[in-house]
Amino acid sequence: MGETILHSYKNQIYSDLVRQHNFNNLFHDPEFPNNKSSLYYTSGFNRTLDNVIWKRPYEICSNPQFIVKEANRLDLDQGQLGNCWFISAVSMITQNGTIFERVCPLDQTYDKRYYAGIFHFRFWQFGKWVDVVIDDYLPTINNRLIFCQNIKEPNEFWAPLLEKAYAKLSYSYEGTDAGQTTDALIDMTGGIEESFNTKDIKDKDQFWQTIGTALKHDAMIGCSISPDPIEREAKMPNGLVKGHAYAVTAAVRVKLTNGEVVQIIRCRNPWGNEVEWRGAWSDEDKVHWNTVDPYTREQLRYKKQADGEFWMPYSDWLKQFEQIQICNLSPDSFQGQLTMQQGKHITWHQTQFDGAWIKGKTAGGCGQPNIENFFINPQYLINVTKTDIERGDGLCTVICSCLQKYTRQKRQQTAGQQAEEYINLRLYRIKDSIDVSQITQDYKFYPKDLERQGDTGPYITKREVTGRFRVKPGNYILIPSTYEQDREGQFLIRIFSEGESTGKSLNMEHQHIDPPSPITRKEKYEFHDGKSQNQKFTIIQWYDKLPATQRKLLKYGGYATVSVGFLCCLGYCGKKYCCTNKHENSQSSSIKNRNKNYIF
Repeated sequence: MGETILHSYKNQIYSDLVRQHNFNNLFHDPEFPNNKSSLYYTSGFNRTLDNVIWKRPYEICSNPQFIVKEANRLDLDQGQLGNCWFISAVSMITQNGTIFERVCPLDQTYDKRYYAGIFHFRFWQFGKWVDVVIDDYLPTINNRLIFCQNIKEPNEFWAPLLEKAYAKLSYSYEGTDAGQTTDALIDMTGGIEESFNTKDIKDKDQFWQTIGTALKHDAMIGCSISPDPIEREAKMPNGLVKGHAYAVTAAVRVKLTNGEVVQIIRCRNPWGNEVEWRGAWSDEDKVHWNTVDPYTREQLRYKKQADGEFWMPYSDWLKQFEQIQICNLSPDSFQGQLTMQQGKHITWHQTQFDGAWIKGKTAGGCGQPNIENFFINPQYLINVTKTDIERGDGLCTVICSCLQKYTRQKRQQTAGQQAEEYINLRLYRIKDSIDVSQITQDYKFYPKDLERQGDTGPYITKREVTGRFRVKPGNYILIPSTYEQDREGQFLIRIFSEGESTGKSLNMEHQHIDPPSPITRKEKYEFHDGKSQNQKFTIIQWYDKLPATQRKLLKYGGYATVSVGFLCCLGYCGKKYCCTNKHENSQSSSIKNRNKNYIF
């Protein structure tokens, strides 16, 4: 993968800190202290966390090890945190040794000769790789880890330490609660995502090839079922869980003893337990597995074991799961496209730009009702000069993505709400009559100069949207936008083309905006029972007033990632109580549904 240039997160240089510490002078991380602020920032997020005691692995067991034997996808068991999307992503990267070692350096150890209480992990953040340093204090209750762990090898600690590093990057463990599997995959690979809704898949045979080709090119694949509106991670009779992230670890065609060929897919539930698919080709399905010869069963690593991993028919997989996400390590396998021609690897050309929507300047929104406002948004000039090597249709493949920055970190400022804006990318061809050589950096194109080529679909609250376009050689303009006008945010534009191309920002360089800083929330909520405006009580008092059945719905301190106060306003508790936020702003209505895309 070539040499990786690393940037030290929070200016903490791992090599310098290692030299300053040893077994008798263990590292303590001042940037992510072992206190409540590192656990959560929303009142009542998870009340059990108030009982946490931070311990180093040597305080938990007598023989801690960083990795026992070798890291694999079965090393991770999800704890008391809704981050199955992250756990699934990590289980996928363990299957690619090069990627895993870049994220999780293997020269780390609990050998007392070298142990200094300091570890580090690497993540891709908006176009660059950052090295995140942590100490090894981990949250425990009753001397047991409460978040990610290896239940079968309780003295192995690489997984909970990696989880802690990602939590630090997200400003707290709560910052990693609920998300999209591909977000974590992108953060650990620098890859580019492609999303599918199974109901939109018309050619199932072609999609099978897409899945197989993606896996052969080391792409990472996740799948999920839409969340239940009432119960978080609701278990279905067939053993699958709604609103839960699964990793796809294999897709194979198997020839049975009777000569029939079947397509089956292997998935893993990050809980790593008995909650598995119960239908055809499941661990318990002896009827189907007895039609496979012993050698093939061994090759498929079939085991009747409560480890969260299971096989199921491809047809059932498409029927049961609703969202499929593929993170391609490079555009080479994007949408299953093969990029080998006469044994030579095709080079993709990549250009990237940092940009921002700035209120009153470059935040034009979707252009409704005034289309002219849309063209206020940042514009990027793309010059495509050569067609694809493989095809003879005179077209070039251009893949464009817009990735919103710091959305997970911004959650502190949105009371735990999803911080992604509704975004979209549009591609326009510049008319041949326009001489682009005379275009200056602050020039703005408008509809009279352009022909629309396509977009990334409806505006959606995802961190990244990606579009694949087949276009003729020529000059194009790419425009990212939010749905609402004057919504501010930073983003990264990435443009890939198979043939040669160049890119240029037509925006005056925006002022660099630092990422949001960790904050201690001081917002006040006032609750009253409707009888008297003066009868107020705290959020904990409000929680204690609820019947036991309703408290159970809020066992995580708030259904899904919505704050408890917001839930009460939605009427989850029969509208008996209502809350008002003293700092409530006019944007509350526009974000009320922003958590619907998350999986836990």
